[in-house]
Amino acid sequence: MTGNFGVTMRKSCLLGFLMLGLLASCSDSQAPSQQQVALKQWNDARSAVLVGLAVDQYDNANFERSRATVDEAIGLSPDSAAAHLLSAKLYIEAGQLEVAERELALARHADPNSADADYLSGVIYQRWQQPQRALEFYQHACDKSPAELAFVMAKAEMLVAMDRRDEALTMLQAKVTYFEHSGVIRDEVGLLLMQKGQYPQAIEMLRRASILAPDDLTIKEHLARALFGGQLYAESAGILSELVANEKFNHRPDLLSMLGECQLQSGRAGDAVGNFQLASEMIPDSVGVWLGMARAQLQLNNLRRADLALRRCLAIDPNNSQAYLLLGYLRLRQSRFDEAHEAFARASRLYPADTVALCMVGLTLDKLGRGQEAAAYYQQALRIKPDDEMATRLMARLVVHE
Repeated sequence: MTGNFGVTMRKSCLLGFLMLGLLASCSDSQAPSQQQVALKQWNDARSAVLVGLAVDQYDNANFERSRATVDEAIGLSPDSAAAHLLSAKLYIEAGQLEVAERELALARHADPNSADADYLSGVIYQRWQQPQRALEFYQHACDKSPAELAFVMAKAEMLVAMDRRDEALTMLQAKVTYFEHSGVIRDEVGLLLMQKGQYPQAIEMLRRASILAPDDLTIKEHLARALFGGQLYAESAGILSELVANEKFNHRPDLLSMLGECQLQSGRAGDAVGNFQLASEMIPDSVGVWLGMARAQLQLNNLRRADLALRRCLAIDPNNSQAYLLLGYLRLRQSRFDEAHEAFARASRLYPADTVALCMVGLTLDKLGRGQEAAAYYQQALRIKPDDEMATRLMARLVVHE
């Protein structure tokens, strides 16, 4: 018995030692060795160098080489957030948005604080026309990196696209002081104020933007438009003249037309004619340009040229009420009262709510000796607009005359 017991004990001890050995081996396989740690550190360092090289290649638009380099970097360090982020950018450049979004998910997994990954996901979802999802990602990017202006502007742009302009304006106005040296944010605030018709505030904001970014001609254009909307025509004309003298803007008929209108409103009809003429050569079928030309020629008392401009306008749009209104003024100047009455009547039929047209119909009727009919048109204008100054004055003159 004693011998058997001793054998059994020796077997148990041997099994115990074997189990301890196995446990130790398992423990060693779970904890990386110093050699493995050193290898990972070496691979991570090499990967970081390769990512730097891939970024340079990306910045130089050498996308094919950048792709090869970043793939090598990911092979060395699969959990590199920077490598997956750059890989996503390359896929976006190639239009492979689904693959890019998967790369961004890997980047976020590797670095949950990556604001750039959220921003790029916002770009992707914006392209996929999923505005709410895009806005969420832009918001995450702003939360993680509130000092990055590009993220703030992307969020504002998305709010505007979702027709939440007031929200975008409030957000940007709250950030203006924080980004004290940025003309870009002030430009966007100015544009949103302009869209609300708040021209004095828009002008002030765009002036500051122009001071902060004096070489940005787009901001100058926005300032000129705000000044035009605020009826500061002479100052707007000064900026527009500078813009159209630049080769980047001298092909813009919209700016030439606006400059012509500013000059016309500032008593510079001769200069206005020149700019309307340039605009008409670029867009010969623009009713607005020919109307501007006709008004400028009328102001210069060039009645024949005004007539030609109006004929051109009506050839393009035979039902333009403004053209008939101007034609009526022209015929009045020529003392052709029957034709003036016909033109004003046509303008009124095309735009029945226009009290000016109604008053002018009445005026021509009065000149034709049809005072009672004239009074009816003045009364109709006053029913539409009870405080209409022209209708009130013409009616009073008619009563006195009678």
